[in-house]
Amino acid sequence: MSTFKVTVNVELDSRSLPGYPKIRRLEVDENQQFKYEKATGAGFTAIPLDQLDEIQALLLESDQQVTVRLDGQTDAGIVLNAGGLLLLLDVDIDAGAGTSNASLENTSGSTANIQGLGGGT
Repeated sequence: MSTFKVTVNVELDSRSLPGYPKIRRLEVDENQQFKYEKATGAGFTAIPLDQLDEIQALLLESDQQVTVRLDGQTDAGIVLNAGGLLLLLDVDIDAGAGTSNASLENTSGSTANIQGLGGGT
C-alpha cells in the first residue's frame, strides 16, 4: 500500500479561500512514477501506467502543450498548456481490456518532457 498526501492552498488576491488549505490522503495498492519525452506529431499514445488496471490518482506535468484523454475517451480531451499541472484524486479510471486508461498527444511542435505519478490497483 502507498499513501498519497496532497496539500492544496488556494489564494485569491493573497488571501486564502474559505476552507483552504485542504489536505487529502488517498491509499492505493500500487503507484507508478513516470518521466519520458514525447515527440511531437506522433498521435495519442498510452501514458506509461501499465502496472495499474485502475487509476485512482494521477499527477501529470508537461513543459509543452499536450492533450490528455482518460478512460478510453476517443474525442477531444483535456488540453494541458505548457507548464500546466493535472491532478486527479479519488477518481475511477478503468477503460477496460484493450483500451488505454490514460493517453497523451503532443502537437506543440517541440518534444515534450512529461512527468508524473499514478496510483491505483
